[in-house]
Amino acid sequence: MPLGSRGFTLIELAIVMFIVSLLIGGMLLPLSAQQDLRYNGETEKTLGEIREALIGFAASHNATDGKPYLPCPDTNDDGLENRASNACTAQEGRIPWVDLGLGRIDAWGNRFRYRVTPAFSNNATGFTLSSVGTLRVCAENTCATSVANAVPAVIVSHGKNGAGAFNSAGGTNAASTDANELMNSTDTESDFVSKTGDPTYDDFTVWVSPNILFNRMVAAGKLP
Repeated sequence: MPLGSRGFTLIELAIVMFIVSLLIGGMLLPLSAQQDLRYNGETEKTLGEIREALIGFAASHNATDGKPYLPCPDTNDDGLENRASNACTAQEGRIPWVDLGLGRIDAWGNRFRYRVTPAFSNNATGFTLSSVGTLRVCAENTCATSVANAVPAVIVSHGKNGAGAFNSAGGTNAASTDANELMNSTDTESDFVSKTGDPTYDDFTVWVSPNILFNRMVAAGKLP
């Protein structure tokens, strides 16, 4: 065979395929990491918008006594807050995304979880500067260290694994095996966890600060 027409041998082709597979594999990890960063950033941004929308809701709604109030959770996945008379049907559920004018899902397609203190969500009495939140955000599930106390409302995204999140089918995903994530998805729990640097924990937790809420209501002329 002439030298110029020599083709690849099977061994040479195998080596080329091996090198190509290594290159492709090396690209997939960075692309996956970039997607995770983008989804994390989108979800954090949305959580911040939800927090602002909750404060805006309070500034634009008057209870029967003229005081501001926070919306109740959505308990039937229609995007509207659910009340039984003046009190919330339940203190924990999904965000009332229609009432807030926001999207209802995080970057992974799960509903945001929302819990509110009764004293801040009653639309007959509203809240005052002396109202005290009953929720607490901790650095871990034992709550040995508090991140925030007397919190009026908490919003949670259950992150990439979606463990314990409300899903698009109207149900709830399987509970997490991580004790910190499990605390964030227990409806009767008044304590929540916010932490970073733990590979077994991927929830995002934000809360409405009572001081910021009060200051914004005073600035809006809603309080005292």
